[in-house]
Amino acid sequence: MTSAFHDPVESELREGWTEVVLEELVIHVLGGEWGLSGEDELPSDFVRVSVLRGTEFKEWHDERGRTAAERAVARTSLERRLLRPGDLVIEISGGGPEQPVGRSLLIDEEAVRQAAHPLICSNFCRQIRLHPDVDPAYVALVLRHRYERGDFNAWQSQTTNIRNLDFPAFLSGVTVPLPPLAEQRRIASRAGELLAQSRQVWARLAKLPPSIKRFRQSALAAACSGRLTEDWRVRHREREAARFSDETEWQVPEPLEIPEIPESWTLVALAAHAQPVQYGAPHRADADPKTGVPVLRMSNIQEGRVDMTHLKYVNKELRGLDVFKLQEGDILFNRTNSPGLVGKAAVYVPGKKEGEEDEDVIFASYLVRLVCDGDRMLSRFLCAWINSPWGRQWAHTVRRDCVSQSNINSSKLRRLPVPTPPMAEQREIVRWLDKLLHFADAIEVRIAAAMARADRLSQAVLDKAFRGDLVPIEAELARLEGRSYEPAWALVDRVKSTRKPRVGRAGRSGKKTRAVAVVEGSARRSPRGRTVAVWDADQVLVAFRQACWGAGTLSEDELIRGVADRLGVERLGKKVRSRLVEHLATAIERRIVARRGDRLEGATPTFARYDDEFLLHVVRTVLRSGVEYESLAVIRSVASHLGYGQVTAALRSRMEGLFRTGVRRGQLVMREDKLWKRG
Repeated sequence: MTSAFHDPVESELREGWTEVVLEELVIHVLGGEWGLSGEDELPSDFVRVSVLRGTEFKEWHDERGRTAAERAVARTSLERRLLRPGDLVIEISGGGPEQPVGRSLLIDEEAVRQAAHPLICSNFCRQIRLHPDVDPAYVALVLRHRYERGDFNAWQSQTTNIRNLDFPAFLSGVTVPLPPLAEQRRIASRAGELLAQSRQVWARLAKLPPSIKRFRQSALAAACSGRLTEDWRVRHREREAARFSDETEWQVPEPLEIPEIPESWTLVALAAHAQPVQYGAPHRADADPKTGVPVLRMSNIQEGRVDMTHLKYVNKELRGLDVFKLQEGDILFNRTNSPGLVGKAAVYVPGKKEGEEDEDVIFASYLVRLVCDGDRMLSRFLCAWINSPWGRQWAHTVRRDCVSQSNINSSKLRRLPVPTPPMAEQREIVRWLDKLLHFADAIEVRIAAAMARADRLSQAVLDKAFRGDLVPIEAELARLEGRSYEPAWALVDRVKSTRKPRVGRAGRSGKKTRAVAVVEGSARRSPRGRTVAVWDADQVLVAFRQACWGAGTLSEDELIRGVADRLGVERLGKKVRSRLVEHLATAIERRIVARRGDRLEGATPTFARYDDEFLLHVVRTVLRSGVEYESLAVIRSVASHLGYGQVTAALRSRMEGLFRTGVRRGQLVMREDKLWKRG
């Protein structure tokens, strides 16, 4: 089994730990159901349920599914799908371009208790139940860690704006670094405490950005009402008031009131200050940076500024683009957008560095260009007025809504009333406004940095947890307390021995899907009652590696008995012992076991300890001349050859690097994912 997760720390698991694929810990998997509307009259065999959807994942820590949808499903369906404390729910469909699918949540007592109806998950999710000897809170943390690092992208496909998770591949591909059970519980408890503290810090920080937004709006309101420059006007009474003849009539739509302005200001229609009103280019933005010219769209207007990230490009060879070229100081007004965003504006400022020439930039058709008369209106002041609280209320009032989009036409824009101070006062207002908005920007940057640190703290906690550094490891505690403990590999063996196979339902091809649980038997009884060995050489080598793990030095008899136990041998007779001794020689040759005088011990506890020369020799040993192999098949063969029961992420990563080394040395040939040996 393989994993797409690559992590250098996993090459050295802590004592008593092992690595296992998620599938081997799962005893129950079932898809969810959306059911019928809970508001309708229900058939007699249907019951109301609370259905967890993708929307419940984001606020799960605080809400615990309070917003779950009320639906109805058949009683027989509920019996199979009822969520219990300890169950995990995995999102398999949804997400989007910026949000991978694969989020998970852990059902706990609180979620079950507060649900209005029995709790199930929707058909866009999968419910999994773990073996009772594995701590679900620990596994939930592993899945969160993997998801936040982007490790689940390997099992995703995307159609339009929806992502889908290849769930069978996900189950058999996600690896879990597994400590002993008591250590799992300690890690889950301690990590839960630290993550709760991190969430509290993050939640307090998350309340600050709305305050900064209100501060910006207050600054704009003070600037455009004259409050910001009250003292300035007292000191400059001798300056001439702004008195402009209003060639066009301004219009205040009901229920808005005429904005109050100082006596020295004039209320003037926008058309008197900014001409012409020009719509943007109607061309498709389907070019690339090399063949196109940047085109600003409505998404490039953010907080009164032009955001030059996430640019699209229009073919620069199209005729007539020159008329849409932006100049410094042009105002871009968003005439079409969602109801809450239509009417926002920004001043265009080229993003060139000193000494560079201006880059041609045009604007799209959902934007309108305003060019101010520099003798009577500063573009920065006019833009501030459009974005001010009164300007936003005006946009909300005059917009025309159509389905999901709203529009403000140019005739309404021309009649927008604009408070007009004298030019000297406009410059003073813009100067103060720049200071206030830059202050807000600086605070916002610090808040974002603090939130990023809180996010990194969460990842650091989980990194430390899965390195085995968060709590004392069980092996060390057992030594200090003079007691024994169950290593994780023994726990996994016990889990496998007690799980029942789950036969999958027929897929589209009509064939049965692979069982999630596999019961591994390695010996059987003959009709006469004798123990008959039915294991193959690979199984025996795996048993040798497991028997040596964390055991220190052993006598040959102790090691043989330990291997026999792992193979399920009930009676260790002469023939079985003789066969195991033969396999011991192979295990020593393959550096699974090493002799230390008359004692034996594990030679290479982790795959990382094997050197390149030895591994390349093994690769050439398992490859037959003239035969082309899938690289993954070679990795599996090498793992089996060296007594590894599964292909872990670290093992696969090491082998992929080894293949490249073999190619450089002229020993191997690779083409895409195919591999063969040279000579």
